[in-house]
Order: sequence, then C-alpha cells, then structure tokens
Amino acid sequence: MIPGTMSSPSMTDGHLADGNRVSNAIVQPEPTPPTLSAPSATGSSEEEYDTSNPRRGMAIILHHENFRLMSKRTGSSRDCSAAVTVLTNMQFDVRVYEDLPFAQLCDVLSDLASEDHSDADCLLVMIMTHGDDDVLYAFDRPYEVDVLFKHFMGDSCPTLLGKPKLFFVQACRGTAFDKGVQLGCGVVDKDCFSSNKYVIPTTADLLVMYSSYQGHVSWRNPVGGSWFIQALCAELELSWRHMELLQLLTAVSRRVAYDYQSHVPQSGSMDAMKQMPSIVSMLTKLVYFPVKKQMQQ
Repeated sequence: MIPGTMSSPSMTDGHLADGNRVSNAIVQPEPTPPTLSAPSATGSSEEEYDTSNPRRGMAIILHHENFRLMSKRTGSSRDCSAAVTVLTNMQFDVRVYEDLPFAQLCDVLSDLASEDHSDADCLLVMIMTHGDDDVLYAFDRPYEVDVLFKHFMGDSCPTLLGKPKLFFVQACRGTAFDKGVQLGCGVVDKDCFSSNKYVIPTTADLLVMYSSYQGHVSWRNPVGGSWFIQALCAELELSWRHMELLQLLTAVSRRVAYDYQSHVPQSGSMDAMKQMPSIVSMLTKLVYFPVKKQMQQ
C-alpha cells in the first residue's frame, strides 16, 4: 500500500476491484484571489456567454444505481449527493431522476427541451450509469449516448439557442485499462462575413465531459464514489465563483489523472491503473458562473 492512500475497495463501472486514491504530488487548494476574475453580469457579448438572466438554469441529474440485468453501482449515491450539494450552491435548480427506464428517460429529456429557458443562463445535465463504447444504460436497456444531446441541438430547444448546454457523463466507455506512463523530470521546453455572424452551427454551444477516454473503463469506489464525479464536485466547489469553465475542467482532469490509481493486488491486469477524462467542447464563448444577486444578499 502506498502511504497516504485510501484502502477502501474500488470498482470500475463494470468491474469489481479494490482501489485507492494515490497522491502523486501534494495537492493544495488554490488560494482565493484578492479580486474575483469572473466577469460582471453584463459581460462581453463577443467573448463571454450572457449571465445577466434571473436564473442560473436547470441542472438535471440522471442517477442510475440499480438495473434490471446489470450489477448495482455501489457508491454512486455518494456521487449523487455530492453533485446535488455543489450544484445547489452554484444556484442551479436541481432535479434528480433515479433509475429511469429508457422510455421515461427520453420523456424527461424531451420535456426538458420543451420548457421555457428564456430567463436562464444555461443548462446542465449529469448522468451516472453503466456504459460501453458510445453506449449508456438505462434501467432496462442500452441506448446510444447521442440520445442525451439530440433534444438540445440546433433549434430543437429554441429558448436555449446561443446558451451553453453542459453534459457530464460518468460511465465506462469500453473495457480497456490505462496502465499509465512514467512521467520524466525533464524541462518542457479576420476573415468572416457579417451576414453569417448570427447563423450558428447546430452543434454550437455544447460541451460534453466524459469520465474516461473512449474505449476505457471508468473507476468507482463503492465507499467514496467515482473518481470523476468526486473530482468534478471538489473543483466546482473550490472554483466556480471565479474560474472560467474550461480552465476549471482542466483542473478536474488533472486531479483524476494525478491523484487516483487503482489498487487491485490480486489482479495484475487491474492493479495500478489510471483514468483520463475527456472533454468535447463546442462552446463558442467563455463560461462563467458569477454569483446571482439573491445569493449576494
């Protein structure tokens, strides 16, 4: 056992294991800057998404712990609880849906897209479930991951046009393990037409962050929760008030990549494995979460 690690058992979202959290380096909270760098409520319309709306927006958590034909995702309830806490602190209107079958999951997403989001800054959807290559699992069956996004693409949800749609996916993306690689100690060395300016691609303003790289497993501790969701919640709680979103998510990736490693001594094929989150960003502006007035009072 590596000194300072957590010895509670861990698992991937498809593989039972025994794991720990490894500190490759001393990680300290970032000091609070003397002045917050988040933009004003009005912000720059060219570089930053509008945050002057009355509401932050909806945060939907699709939490799957139990399945008809698959193993229980032990420890996932801790992830869900942590996510509810931090998203509520961030002033999102949080809704949690537990163990939905596929038909009901589709209804939830369709109904969400048909709601009026005119007075909201953005939308956030977080899903915690079993998965495979380009596939997620509802309570009763698998489905393609694109089902999560299709209701919010193009003009499918008019009141979210031009606003960030943020998706966070905690699930395996395959069965491959990441053995990692030893880090060395070397030194690391306008053309646009105004007529097209407000015609945007159908996939614009969408961000998807996956817990692991394509084809790879995603690790979850049955006591402490999944590596990715716990890291995401920790970084959001630490920095949401002043840090731009992609910078914050890079810190999430760094935390997962450097601070976690599986500990499965009884299985050489699963021991000392790493995990790398993956970000797919089609955002066109910077995303900030300035504190809304009701929280400042």
